[in-house]
Amino acid sequence: MMTSPQPALRDGVLKRVLWLYGVYMLLSNAAYLFGYYLLPEGFMRGSPQVAVGRVAATGVFWSEMALTLFFNLGLAVTVIVLCNLNQVRGVPVAYLIPISLGIFTGLISGTNSFGASDLTQINARDGMALGLSIGNFEMLAYILVIASTIALGVYQYRSWWRWSGEWKPTKIMNLRDVRLSRAEIICLISGVLLLVIAAYRETAMALNP
Repeated sequence: MMTSPQPALRDGVLKRVLWLYGVYMLLSNAAYLFGYYLLPEGFMRGSPQVAVGRVAATGVFWSEMALTLFFNLGLAVTVIVLCNLNQVRGVPVAYLIPISLGIFTGLISGTNSFGASDLTQINARDGMALGLSIGNFEMLAYILVIASTIALGVYQYRSWWRWSGEWKPTKIMNLRDVRLSRAEIICLISGVLLLVIAAYRETAMALNP
């Protein structure tokens, strides 16, 4: 049986953005301190998150920016949209993305595990400016996309752990029936623009250390 999307999920796009960003920042800062004080420097350099940055490093500005956009705008946004097709007890699955990224980005920064830069060579003021104009732009963009596409929730699950058998999902609507509100469309466009700006800043930093 199909039902209309839950009204609570369609209200307060800005509220959802601020809530998700706050959770991300809290986890990121906590993970940063944990990594800085308790883990060795470079601890995360072998992680998949850092490896993706190395793949995008071509040495040519526009090709490197294009690859960065491919990962950030193509793959990441696709994952977000696919996750938001599913909800577990009314909670969009894509909400897990800022939670996990908050932990990973904090650990990478706290252990100075970046593949293309060395935080020990950057003063605190410059480092904060770079972080706000690259990593924070990217994360805010992802959150904008997440908050603006939760209306895509087509399948509803009853459990986070059991997704088959008697726990299989209920289809609550058809994808073709999804309609984004004006606020959600603005959030989605803003997220895409922020990803382009962040990719430009990241490429410029990588080629002009």
